[in-house]
Amino acid sequence: MPKRAQPDASQSTGKTRSLSEKCRKCGMLSAQQAQALHGTEGDGCWNPAVCYSRRSYARNRDRINQTRSRKRKEGELEQIPVEFELLSQTVFGVLVVYRKAGVDTPVHAIAAEIWQGQEKVAVVPPVHCIGLVPSQVHTYVGKMLIVLEERYGIRKFASQTRLDPDLCAIRSCPLQG
Repeated sequence: MPKRAQPDASQSTGKTRSLSEKCRKCGMLSAQQAQALHGTEGDGCWNPAVCYSRRSYARNRDRINQTRSRKRKEGELEQIPVEFELLSQTVFGVLVVYRKAGVDTPVHAIAAEIWQGQEKVAVVPPVHCIGLVPSQVHTYVGKMLIVLEERYGIRKFASQTRLDPDLCAIRSCPLQG
């Protein structure tokens, strides 16, 4: 049986080049660690014009590729709008908790969003919880619900969203250098 000729590097195979293992591993390091390992004191491959975006892609490639794939598929699918008046009249609250990922991580700050249908109609601005014990945090959330029930009829939150404390929107936040 004759062997098939392998395409050489100059021929396009229709696939994009994958990220090298070295770049994938480098993407998991902090910028300072990566520069020390691959900069002038290291192996010399650090190129600031390329490495920052390549490292970001290495860290987020699964999410980026999933988003691209979803957008491609959405473009191919027929969009069918469904009018449902009850949905546009429903008012609900979302509790926003700023905390690091993990089971026993402390709550950095708490906020809330009030939605009517698909539109955000109000927000409870974030409040730092640094120095509060869990029972005090629960008490604050309870007081927040009392106010939301008086104004919007919301007795409990429909969902909870966790955000990283680095995204804290409070101007005088200790995490914002």
